[in-house]
Amino acid sequence: MSARAEMDWTSFCALFICVSYVSSTKLHEAARVKVTNEGITRFSFKDNNISLVKLVSTSGNKTIWVGGHKVLYSITPTQAPEPCQVEVDLCQDESKDSDNPHCLNRISLLREGVDGNLLFICRSRDGNARCCNVISNYSLNDCFTSEHYEPDINEPSLLIGNMLYFTKSEKGLYRINKEDRNDIIWSQTFPEGLTYLKLIVGKGLHKDKVYSFFAEKHRDGEHWIPRVSQSCMNDRGGSKSLLQSSWTSMIFTSLSCGRGYEFTQMIDVATLDTDDDTKIYVLFRNYWNMSAVCVYNMSEISKLFSSSEFNSTDVPKNHRPGTCVEDSTRLPSDVLGFMKNRPEMKDWVKPENISLLFRHRHYTHIQVDRVGDQNVMLLSLESGGVHKVLVKEPVFVIAEYLPFPRGTHITSMLLDASEKRLYVSSSNEVVQIDLQRCHDYGNECHQCSLSQDPYCVWDGLSCTSRAKSHVQNSMSCSELKAAPSKTEIQLKTPVTHVPPFSNHFLLCPMMSYHATYQWYHGKTREDCVDSELGCLYLIDSMNKTHEGEYRCESSEEGYTRTVRQYKLSMSHSESLRLTPALLLLLTASHGLILHF
Repeated sequence: MSARAEMDWTSFCALFICVSYVSSTKLHEAARVKVTNEGITRFSFKDNNISLVKLVSTSGNKTIWVGGHKVLYSITPTQAPEPCQVEVDLCQDESKDSDNPHCLNRISLLREGVDGNLLFICRSRDGNARCCNVISNYSLNDCFTSEHYEPDINEPSLLIGNMLYFTKSEKGLYRINKEDRNDIIWSQTFPEGLTYLKLIVGKGLHKDKVYSFFAEKHRDGEHWIPRVSQSCMNDRGGSKSLLQSSWTSMIFTSLSCGRGYEFTQMIDVATLDTDDDTKIYVLFRNYWNMSAVCVYNMSEISKLFSSSEFNSTDVPKNHRPGTCVEDSTRLPSDVLGFMKNRPEMKDWVKPENISLLFRHRHYTHIQVDRVGDQNVMLLSLESGGVHKVLVKEPVFVIAEYLPFPRGTHITSMLLDASEKRLYVSSSNEVVQIDLQRCHDYGNECHQCSLSQDPYCVWDGLSCTSRAKSHVQNSMSCSELKAAPSKTEIQLKTPVTHVPPFSNHFLLCPMMSYHATYQWYHGKTREDCVDSELGCLYLIDSMNKTHEGEYRCESSEEGYTRTVRQYKLSMSHSESLRLTPALLLLLTASHGLILHF
């Protein structure tokens, strides 16, 4: 071998060792499969600088609304391949005689409509907001103006009857009566470092209450405290002398998550409704940048607020703070004085089970779906990917979707639970992920079963969507153990002629990153070199001992299958000269067996 060839091969090997090392570090707590383009539909926008920040769905007409600070689009996945810009005029009263005909207001609130309306939307400018219902022909209805109260499109909100609830981080929870401008409630001054994540309406005996979940910066400036507050919907504020137009029923407690690795920084909150309760899935991060999800029951949170002692010694004796009353303006001064100091409960809310731990992942958003009798979490990564995770202990990462280039920041996630689709937005693009694509796991019973994907079922012929199959429970794969797999039956053994003393490698694709892979040359077992390309078998100098058949086998949970088979033979023809860079490019593009 020439000195130049030796140098190229050395560089090639060094490159693969580096790739292998990087890849192996990613495999810890890795997703079982990775999905790049399959089942992913892209919705691109003509303007690349639109800064999309919000996704909203309307269940009636299957439309996804995409909001930025200045624009509003609608997406109807089954009808239109491109987003449609929606013109909603909230600026008609701005200044008809102004020299600037363009609307200077920004969209400050966007959510699904109520009582048959498509949307509820607010535009704001200079601290004032104009809010309206958007009806079927995109015209506006029941508009009202809110002076000195400006929502933020990135903050949580609720629309319940005539009452609009919205939060402002650093300030607190606001409530505006659309029909009575004098019926306004705002929060007391909060400490700096406050981030709201979710507003939830109570159920059952507590359906007259609103719960807000937020992260509060500790006074040391470094740590966070996860909080939840409870407020009465019919709160009218206090007397003219104390807490006028402020909450008189807002009480607080903290959330506990983790043992040994305490998680205190709340990142996102998702809910899952059951028949008689609401489960709260809270995504946390801790001081060591580890992620975890803790699950709470809304009924337990409500019970704690009504039964726990207060973390104070001067609790009023004639009225339990936080209890809803018909007219809060008549509450005694001792009660209002107590409420002014942000009363906290002595007990903390504990999760229903141990925390679901992710030691080496940074997640940014969470959505949760119920599939049969199992729950699935969809978690966005800082890198722009999305993990589909089966809720169990320990957690099982079913798949990693890669809808964007690496490093893309995900601005919003929205789950269409009825259609089993996930919508994910970056600043200038929206993608739809089909959660029911099942043939990505393979065309064999064991591959379908090992995926542990609740959306999928083996129907006797293929891995298919549970919702579209007449089979609801996967058929047993045990009767297939004695039969050769479909893959092995279809395998062909191509003969590759390799010049003597040339360098060569064989490539085995890794469908499951939870499986272990081995190469067999005759009866000799050889280790696999893991890389982003797959499982490699390297030959540094071809000779007679390297001739013969090779097969790559995967093993997972006791199931072994042959993935690839090759047959090598020496030839005396001149080999094609390939640089390592070109070799990698060809391999990634075509999955070929190459030598040089």
